[in-house]
Amino acid sequence: MNSPAIDLDERAIAAAELKAAEDKLQSLCAAHAGTFVAVEKRGATLTATLKSLLNSLDQALPHVEKTRKLLDLDANHENGSSGSSKEDTFSALAEKHRLRRRTLLQNSNLLELLELPSLMDACVRGHLYEEGLNIASFANVLEKRHLIVTSGEGGAIAGTKNPIVSNVVEEIRKREDDLRRDLLNRLRTDVTMPQCLEIVTALRRLNNVALERKNTNGNHVQSEIVEKAHEMGERKLQIQFLEARDVWLDSAASSVGSSNYSSKNNRHVSGNGVKGHVEILLDSIDIYRTRCFEIATQFIAIFGSTSSMNQKSPGASNTSNQLLNMWTCRRIHSFLQEHLVAKCLPSITDTATLRDALDAVTFFATSMGRVGADFSTMIPSLFEPALFTLVTSHWNDGINAFESILKVCRETGIATPLYSSSRDSIASLEKDDSNDVDDWDNHQRNRTPAPPRQLMALPPLARLLNSYLMGLNELRRCLMPGIFSNLRVYFHNDYVKKIKDILIKNERAVLTPGFLNMKSGDPAKLRSVAQELKAEFDGCVEPYMKNALEVSFGCYDNLTMPVLPSKDEEVIQNNSTTETEQHEMQDVSGENVIDSLDTDNVGQ
Repeated sequence: MNSPAIDLDERAIAAAELKAAEDKLQSLCAAHAGTFVAVEKRGATLTATLKSLLNSLDQALPHVEKTRKLLDLDANHENGSSGSSKEDTFSALAEKHRLRRRTLLQNSNLLELLELPSLMDACVRGHLYEEGLNIASFANVLEKRHLIVTSGEGGAIAGTKNPIVSNVVEEIRKREDDLRRDLLNRLRTDVTMPQCLEIVTALRRLNNVALERKNTNGNHVQSEIVEKAHEMGERKLQIQFLEARDVWLDSAASSVGSSNYSSKNNRHVSGNGVKGHVEILLDSIDIYRTRCFEIATQFIAIFGSTSSMNQKSPGASNTSNQLLNMWTCRRIHSFLQEHLVAKCLPSITDTATLRDALDAVTFFATSMGRVGADFSTMIPSLFEPALFTLVTSHWNDGINAFESILKVCRETGIATPLYSSSRDSIASLEKDDSNDVDDWDNHQRNRTPAPPRQLMALPPLARLLNSYLMGLNELRRCLMPGIFSNLRVYFHNDYVKKIKDILIKNERAVLTPGFLNMKSGDPAKLRSVAQELKAEFDGCVEPYMKNALEVSFGCYDNLTMPVLPSKDEEVIQNNSTTETEQHEMQDVSGENVIDSLDTDNVGQ
């Protein structure tokens, strides 16, 4: 009885303990429910990740197969068997990878290479010619190393193996052209001799860089061809030098010319304006002289040694001297015709300025003689016409004033401005003139003709003579022997002839019969004065003018003694005057009167 109870109790105890364990498990599960949920989620995530990995492995299987085949293909190539393109092999891919790694390691050097065009541009803008030329030379090295494919026979073929280097070299070539233009532009400005030598040296190095670029093909070019190319480059450089310096010279001439014209337009405003105009004119000649001489000396100093070296070789022509001779001839012709004749000489109004300009141009010519371009013989033919114009302008002004006063007095009928009312002083002057004739030897010793003081009785002739002497005074300031014959011819053929024509015309006009019918004025006195003017000019003024002209030339041996009217001539002249007065009285009384229309025709 006891054993079953005991067994029953053990089963109950076990059941109770089991229930207690389950309760405890449930409590623990309830307490750790979050942990179980997290574990479940991680398990689900891990399952999904494993499935994705399996899918990736399935997708990688074709690539693995392809890699295996490529490895087999690389082994076959090593064994000498043929297959597909070698660029798809593993070794080719590895080589590309290795090349990219090396490129990455040379990144800083590549950046410096790509910055070469910008660096050369900065050198050009900063006038750093030495550094710019070094970059240009380095471009030739780059082209020779990376852009020229050398064949087995020693020749060379241009290629495009590296487009980056090709672009860099092309950009540097463009900067070379900018450098050349900048150097030539500097030659167009005011540069000193050391600066000019520096610029020409840089241009020569640029020519050498270009010549070196032509010879980068590796062929052995004949030395004669290289020397000929060098001579052509040097000749082109000389032409470019002279053209650039021409621009500098022309800019100075044009600026001075504009100032000259502005001063010329304002010279009548004040006295200082005339002085400023003269100074500007002389400064323009001096600037032209200094710059021409400076350019010639710079050319000789820079290219003279080259020409002397060329003369040593047989058959070589001295092209530099020929270019310099052509340039100096052209510049001298431009100065004489375009500057001196067209601008300077027309603006000169007095011989003092003309003399200063002549001295300045003569000094210019002698200065250019030191470089073999003396043009002194061309100067007189340019200044003599200007001097002739200045002298004859005073003579023509006197003729115009003389003709004008005779015309006005004739039209108004007033004779008072044509003679002096003091007849006693006239007689004393005539007496003095007779004494002057007796003392002709004294005048010869003085080497100056005595002034005809009796012309004070005839003011128009006195003013005419004064204008004539003013023209001769211009010769005293600037006398040129080449003008003597022209002035003599003009005096005898034009000047005296014009005056005589005016006097004859005036005499015919006042001797017209209808001229005495004027209601106002003094026609009788006009007739007597007209005859007196004509006689005085023929007997006194014209010989005196001849003597004065010869004295102004320094030809004292050609002087002639003045001729005065004798007593018989004075009696005849008085008788003719009396007859004229009688004829005038007849005209006034109404006899021998000619119609007014006919009178005008006679006067014409």
